[in-house]
Amino acid sequence: MVPAPAVGTPDAYVYYSGPRDTYDRHEPVLSVIGRPKYLGEDPGLAQLFYQAHLDVFLTSLSSLLHATALVASAGVAPADFLPDALQTLTDIPAMVGDGATLAGELAAGEHPGDVSTALRTSEASGVDPELPKAVKSHYDRAIAAGLGNRNWTALYEVIRPQH
Repeated sequence: MVPAPAVGTPDAYVYYSGPRDTYDRHEPVLSVIGRPKYLGEDPGLAQLFYQAHLDVFLTSLSSLLHATALVASAGVAPADFLPDALQTLTDIPAMVGDGATLAGELAAGEHPGDVSTALRTSEASGVDPELPKAVKSHYDRAIAAGLGNRNWTALYEVIRPQH
């Protein structure tokens, strides 16, 4: 779950799933690659976690480039924008903490509404609007579901599979 140069370093970690006895037998060798994280017996869980991480990673990269194109459409040099944009990315952990509280709120369907967010402007700038349209769709559906006065985490209720 790290770039190639970080494999084998303390920053590296790898997801594994499948038979526990097989994992336990090979864990000492696997730990050489990176910190092994066993997810359970379902052999597909490790790949699912990898895909979910790619979802976060790739959409973050796309949003960073989209935002840069947006300010560039107003004549702003990327160098004048990117340092603060990267600071926004690094501030996200302060917003969500270690993930445990956020996970608990999502599982409980609790979205207290103490933080708010807004979006839009790409079309007027001539920047590809597909990313903000997708995000706006999530917000529109949350509002339509009566969650408009809740926290941004209420988007989870319209994104997750409905059973």
